[in-house]
Amino acid sequence: MKRLLIIILVFVLFFAGFQKTSAQDASSSGKIIQIQYELPYPGILPDNPLYFLKAIRDNVLGFFITDPLKKADYSLLMADKRLQSAKALLDKGNNDLAITTLSKSGNYFHQAIQNVANAKRRGEFADPLIDRLLVASMKHREIILQMEQKAKGQTKYNLELLRERTEEFQNSVSLIKAQ
Repeated sequence: MKRLLIIILVFVLFFAGFQKTSAQDASSSGKIIQIQYELPYPGILPDNPLYFLKAIRDNVLGFFITDPLKKADYSLLMADKRLQSAKALLDKGNNDLAITTLSKSGNYFHQAIQNVANAKRRGEFADPLIDRLLVASMKHREIILQMEQKAKGQTKYNLELLRERTEEFQNSVSLIKAQ
C-alpha cells in the first residue's frame, strides 16, 4: 500500500512539474512549482579555506562505498549538498564559484544515475531510490530556476545550461524507471 501511494505521489508531482515548470512558464509568470523534497544542510562552503578537508573526507568516504545502491544514495547526498552550497554562494555574490559548485552537483547526480542503473541491471530492487532521484531532479530544477531569477549576464546563461542538464537527468531517471 505504501509503495502504491509513493508511486501515485511521484506521478502527480512528475506531471504537475511538467505542466507549469517549463522555462518559458517560469520566466513569464514568475511562478515556480514547489517540490516537496528536503535538501540537507551543506556544511562549510567551498569559499572556506578549510573546505579542502571536507572535500578530501567526502572523496575518501565515497571511494570505500562499493554497493551500487549505497553509492548512488551517497552521490545523491553529495549532489544535494553541492546544490545548497551553490545557492548559498550565489546569495553571497560569489557567482563563479557558485557555477563551479553547481556543475559538481550535476556530476554527482550523474554518478547517482549511473549507479542506480547498474544496480537495476544487476537485478537489485532500486525503485525507491529511483523515485527519490526523480523527485530530487525536480527539486534541483526548481532551485536552479530560483537561482536564475536572481542572476544576470553570463551567470544566468550558465545557470540555464545547468538547468537543461538537470532536465536531461530527469529524463534519464524516467527511462530507468520505465525499464
